Amino acid sequence: MAKLGDTCKRCKKEPTTIESRKDEFCSNCFIRFIRGKQRKQMQDEKFKVKFSNNIKRPKILFDMQNDHQSYVLLDILISMLEEQLTQGPKALRGFDLIISIINDTYHIININKIIEFYTLSKIERLGIQFKNIDCEDYIKNNKFQHLKLDLPNFQTFIISDNNENLNSNSNIKSYQNLLDQISDNSTKEDLINIIHDDIILQTAKDFNCTILIKPDSMTQIAINILSDTIRGRGSEIPLKTQDIIINNTNNSNNNFEIIHPLRDILNSEIKIYSNIRLLNNLSPILNEINLSSDKSNRNKSVGEMVSEYFKSLEIEYPETVSTVVKIGAKLSNFSSNNENEYCEICKVSIYHDPKQWLEQITVPGCVKPQSEEEFSNLKRYLDSINDDDHDHDEKIVDLSSQPQVKLCYGCMVTLGVSNVTDFDWPKRPTKEEILSEYILDDQEDD
Repeated sequence: MAKLGDTCKRCKKEPTTIESRKDEFCSNCFIRFIRGKQRKQMQDEKFKVKFSNNIKRPKILFDMQNDHQSYVLLDILISMLEEQLTQGPKALRGFDLIISIINDTYHIININKIIEFYTLSKIERLGIQFKNIDCEDYIKNNKFQHLKLDLPNFQTFIISDNNENLNSNSNIKSYQNLLDQISDNSTKEDLINIIHDDIILQTAKDFNCTILIKPDSMTQIAINILSDTIRGRGSEIPLKTQDIIINNTNNSNNNFEIIHPLRDILNSEIKIYSNIRLLNNLSPILNEINLSSDKSNRNKSVGEMVSEYFKSLEIEYPETVSTVVKIGAKLSNFSSNNENEYCEICKVSIYHDPKQWLEQITVPGCVKPQSEEEFSNLKRYLDSINDDDHDHDEKIVDLSSQPQVKLCYGCMVTLGVSNVTDFDWPKRPTKEEILSEYILDDQEDD
């Protein structure tokens, strides 16, 4: 039985120093193993080396985040482009890579450090572009509406929907103002992800990209599956965890793709790759990432707690992570009874009325009081809430003249955790509406 220190079975030269998935590797063979996993996900003809300028290169947007997965995927993509340019004197890169970096108070990426590590000459030779996005621009470029939530009755009203005056009554003047409306970390994490997806799609539109690369590893996809299930966003799992194609109804030849090149790689393997290739040169950045994840359980969001669970699980039982991802991959979108109904917060399709669905799977009633004591307790309870019910009825009457909108079950749950009743939120198009606006026809120029 092979063990660490034996000669590597792949190259038959170097001693093995790494163990992963009950197999042993030397450092170089492990790097090739990980890169091979990514190449498998990007082996389509459109990604391959080009030998003529007449062949159109796809524009790829890489959604880079401040984590080990993103830095490792960036290193792998750079190595892929470098390999393509060595395949002959006429070899040209197979795709144009645009790196989108959303900087906010929670995720700060030092672009200069990245360019310094790979050198400016290499970045320019490979045609890599960096797009640094300021979240404040997202606030300035969006109009806000004030939502009034009646969570017990699953009702949401727009207090003001006058397009000319949407922002005049809003308290949202900065990105931090938007997040300060929420106290719960899990809810805040959920809304940040919604905003992040908005910004990424808008960036893809601005650069006419037809492919979006997400840096999620197999472990991260499993984390997303469980986190969305906990949040009540199970219907979104296929959209967030699978490689998908969003069809352009105007031109089927120019669809928008979302792919996950690291979907076959564990987080533990990401860390090993990072230690071999990056840690010596990008140690300040990567160490900051490690420190930011070390905080009290009381302050952790749902995603962070699920991440901790898989961190302790994937080393000894990697097949568990793979099983979660495989189950998620089998899920498909429901067919909505009304395809025009979208959640006002996250803009996903509402497949079932949340209130009706809850009433179908739960027992809304209660056991009738039996004894004098129970009747007495019920009377005291009804007396205590009588005034509150009266105020509540007045609010419903006041809101009856306001337009009503729909929220999905996931947004109802996530906002209910923070007891949100008044909420300013940007008026946003759906994902399909954003993408249908910009995907190029064959007759259009780049």
